[in-house]
Amino acid sequence: MDPVADAAALITDRYPDARWALLGGSVLDPGSRTAGSDLDIVVCVPDDAVGHRDSVRWRGWPVELFVNTEAGHRWFIANETARRKPTLARMIATGMPVAGAPELVTELQAECRELVEAGPGPASEAALEDARYGVTDLMDDLSYACDLGEADVVRSVLWERVGHLALAAAGRWDGGGKWLLRELRAWDPGFAARWVTARYDDQAMVDVARTTLDAAGGPLFEGYLRQAPVVDDVPAVVPPVVVRQAARAILLDADGRLVLIKRTVPGRAPYWVTPGGAVEPEDASVEDALRRELLEELGATAKVVRQVFLASQPKDAGVAVSHYFLARVVSMDLALRSGPEFQEPMRGTYDVEHVDLHDERALAGVDLVPTALKAFVRTNRHALLAEAREP
Repeated sequence: MDPVADAAALITDRYPDARWALLGGSVLDPGSRTAGSDLDIVVCVPDDAVGHRDSVRWRGWPVELFVNTEAGHRWFIANETARRKPTLARMIATGMPVAGAPELVTELQAECRELVEAGPGPASEAALEDARYGVTDLMDDLSYACDLGEADVVRSVLWERVGHLALAAAGRWDGGGKWLLRELRAWDPGFAARWVTARYDDQAMVDVARTTLDAAGGPLFEGYLRQAPVVDDVPAVVPPVVVRQAARAILLDADGRLVLIKRTVPGRAPYWVTPGGAVEPEDASVEDALRRELLEELGATAKVVRQVFLASQPKDAGVAVSHYFLARVVSMDLALRSGPEFQEPMRGTYDVEHVDLHDERALAGVDLVPTALKAFVRTNRHALLAEAREP
């Protein structure tokens, strides 16, 4: 089994429009690879795609896919590193290109390497106090535990909390699961060894906990105070700003066929999209934008049934939202197509194709993007056919 070749084949098969894809994790190191190693693959898709995480099996490998636009990946990097866990940043920093255009990820990889190497910096005073209080309280619970089951639970939680506190006090990245131990070993192998040994030895546990507390500022119980927020001072939740809206049609003809546009762009494998496009300022509504787009892209008029699917993704300082309407073709004349995309050869070709929704295999064989939309259509195809039928 060749992890690099198999990862590349998977991306070619499932994400032919990927801008770039990186294979990461221990599978790249023959010395660290085990029989249970999986393929961790970060995929960057075009800006109109919907990000997702997917777990699949491919050629005998368990595979974890982290799929998003570049803006979406940057959002997750910022969110995770704010919590002192550089999971995605590390995968990108150390990943090996396996598909797409490697030069497109060079800048982001450099940023992620710098971020991971710099570390998160000192934890806030409040965060350290919370951690110190939690460890102090658990040590007290363990000292006076009378129930063996409760004592074992407290011991387990205390052991993990001590590891997190040690990293926070040292200004190091945190981790969960095996990455907690990996981060401890990267910081102080000696401490990590003592911490592992202390898992089933109460005296060793107490010794490691006390040493860790002392390094973080000492035990904390008396004087620990957290004030609840005054309700009037709690800021209102501000919804993200919608910076772009699109209107698209799950468009069916009289024979129950899905009308799609096959996109062929230089340098990419073909993929399929539903007809539609951006809502413009002159459009009176999202539905009006859809009717305009259908006329421009297909020379079509349609009976719009209702909105059935909504997708959003981070974009710039807000989110981009795509509204998907179930619609039925009333008329279509491709000679009437007039959109600006047909005047710019660099955009590639826009070929109209039909896929029979009665045929599950036909739809499964089409690389319809975004993948979340394809999953929705496949799952609900019978309901869509029924609802789009003439009354």
